[in-house]
Amino acid sequence: MDRFTIAGILNDVQNFYRIDDTMAGFLQTVFIISFMTVAPICGFLGDRFNRKRIMLIGLSIWVGAVFASSFITENHFWAFLLFRCIVGIGEASYAVIAPTLIADLFVGKLRSRVLMFFYFAIPVGSGLGYVVGSYATLMARRWGASSDCLDCWQWGIRVTPVLGLFCIVNLMLFVQEPVRGQAEQNASQNVAEDLTAAASVPTTYETVTISPNLASEQQSEQIRKENYHRLRHYVRSYGSDVGYLITNRTFLWSTLGYTAVVFVTGTLAWWGPTAIEHAKAMEEHLNDTSKLDLGEKNQISIIFGAITCLAGIFGVSAGSLLAHQWKTGKFCFVYKPTERADALISAVGSFAAAPLMFIAFTLITKSQNLSWFVVFLTILCLCLNWAVNVDMLMSITVPQRRSIACAMQILLSHLFGDATGPYLVGAISDFVRGNSKLPADRFRSLIVAFYLPNALLLLSGVAFIGAAYALPMDLARVKRQMAELKEDGRGTTPSTSATNGASSSNCEPQGRQNDAFE
Repeated sequence: MDRFTIAGILNDVQNFYRIDDTMAGFLQTVFIISFMTVAPICGFLGDRFNRKRIMLIGLSIWVGAVFASSFITENHFWAFLLFRCIVGIGEASYAVIAPTLIADLFVGKLRSRVLMFFYFAIPVGSGLGYVVGSYATLMARRWGASSDCLDCWQWGIRVTPVLGLFCIVNLMLFVQEPVRGQAEQNASQNVAEDLTAAASVPTTYETVTISPNLASEQQSEQIRKENYHRLRHYVRSYGSDVGYLITNRTFLWSTLGYTAVVFVTGTLAWWGPTAIEHAKAMEEHLNDTSKLDLGEKNQISIIFGAITCLAGIFGVSAGSLLAHQWKTGKFCFVYKPTERADALISAVGSFAAAPLMFIAFTLITKSQNLSWFVVFLTILCLCLNWAVNVDMLMSITVPQRRSIACAMQILLSHLFGDATGPYLVGAISDFVRGNSKLPADRFRSLIVAFYLPNALLLLSGVAFIGAAYALPMDLARVKRQMAELKEDGRGTTPSTSATNGASSSNCEPQGRQNDAFE
């Protein structure tokens, strides 16, 4: 939600700080750069330490940065950029870790459903961001000293920190840290005993204390050696994690496809309402969007936000439902069930969204109502993959590597996705438009710039087809690794497992059960 409160009032932000389309797109870029940079760190920590505490720290940073950014004056745009960058640090924590908590609490069909509800937050939050940002700005103008106050938009980003505080309190009071692999343990009692023993490894270190009666130099030296070996184990196991993911072809293909989708959704969400405002100003023969009626501007953000919410809910739900029915061979898929369903549904969504988005922008100046409907269909198709892609990711990685898998996918998808998308489209728009500031030229240049996201949707569909081809092999690989984990757990004691894990350079999860440090 917080990401797109700015998008709903982007023209106001541009007028306040006097920035062009390139710098307006860069606002989203700096946020995503920090988001993707911190994501691997959170993934590393999330596989080894208490995930609830990491999320609390991240949420606190996010709330403080968002609230502070709403007080930056018009001559300090660099400071506003800095705080938007810090916001990304906070958001990275729960974006990486929350899916792994869900994966440790649920399994199978129930996990798919819970992930579906969790990923409602992306389209619903985005849509509410437009609505809240524009509506709060409108109310500030109506209650303020004048209807044209330039800084009224700042009230639009002061709402989400309040909601963030509510989330922090609920996380502290009602969320408990689950054991890694807990869902798989409950699903298979035989494996459960071994995984539980593996998850208890950290107690070897955490319970080593120096009693006043037993303290000695030898004991202190032993503790220092154990901590040193533990640190070496962390570093080496991280390299093993990355090597494991590089050999996972489904991860590589799905990350490529997901990256293209993130590029498109991030760009559409950022520039969509602005393009429509330019089109509206062009129809009314205005020289600037600032001269649009406040009610009209607010209506555009509310409609776009409502469409995003509804299309997101239907898209995420339809993607999860269709993938499950296809995997289990129900209804229209009764004659052709396949475990490749997650990847195939994602491919269908990408291929369908490409022509729809092109048609939507073409129709804006011809029939705005019809254009809104096609925008709805476009976002619905883009949202088909949100939950099923993560469900697929959880199924092709062992529990002790899920946080880093999420983190690396977030890093890559945002680095080449919505970190670059809004900026590139803004830069292309500026290049095509030249020095003209007229809404008509701004609108036409944005339409040309959106040819790039359209092309990337086709690439996304091809990549998800590649993921569908590799998926059965990687699913079988995980089953084999879980069996090896069970066997290794029986022959390894807590006192020696850290050393074994530290000395292992194999990308397979041998000794990896020892990495679930709390």
